[in-house]
Amino acid sequence: MFLLFLSTSSFGQENTFSLKVKFSVNGGGLDNSLITITKNGSPYRVIDPSKSKYKLELELGAEFLLTFTKQGYITKSLLVDTHVPNGREKEEIREYIATVELAKQPEDQVITYTQPVGRITYSNLEGEFDADKDYSQKAQDMVKKAESNPAPKPKPVVPPPVSNPIPVAVKPPEYKPEPPKPKPPVVEPVVPVKPIVKNKEEKTIQEDRRKLTIVTVNIDGVEYVYRREQYNWGGLYYYKDGRNISENTFYKETE
Repeated sequence: MFLLFLSTSSFGQENTFSLKVKFSVNGGGLDNSLITITKNGSPYRVIDPSKSKYKLELELGAEFLLTFTKQGYITKSLLVDTHVPNGREKEEIREYIATVELAKQPEDQVITYTQPVGRITYSNLEGEFDADKDYSQKAQDMVKKAESNPAPKPKPVVPPPVSNPIPVAVKPPEYKPEPPKPKPPVVEPVVPVKPIVKNKEEKTIQEDRRKLTIVTVNIDGVEYVYRREQYNWGGLYYYKDGRNISENTFYKETE
């Protein structure tokens, strides 16, 4: 279902929790898959996976939901609660590793998990972040129940056949005069295709807590403004004309 374990070699930055995610698809690649992250129920980040390993720096004192999706595979989500006792946020926090693998949906059926398959939270007993074992047991019961009772895959709606169709009266062929002889074709002059003119301008602004990369792309006189925001705590955001876009879209359209 999923694997959660601690790393014994590295530590997170102050005031953040380092989460290393290993994402894979059973019997398939990562193409057309997504990792969608929310923070306290609000959109936080969307990752278009091009590699199987990602390291996230998550702020303390929040609740994150990581949802892993791919067409034709069972969606899984992972809950990460980064609340810690008072004073603990000033100390080093050990990195945590979570491994998530998506399984293929059965043919002609759909399996849906009604809750996250795992929960990572601070353990007062361990003094570090660990898997919530009580939650894991409940999640395993939920997975077994969902897999043993899959819903039938919706079938496309086919309109019923029309019974007793009304016969169409057959009209006698109409007399048509002989068409005039075609005129010789007029050769239109070849108009050269105007090449597309594309210009790009990039500038970087370093602020106290973030680094801004602004890329202006001009295509045939139409200007598009792309912005990349990189925060010291690890957050990455991408925008096109003020609208949030994915990392893959940003680099593809500004190359």
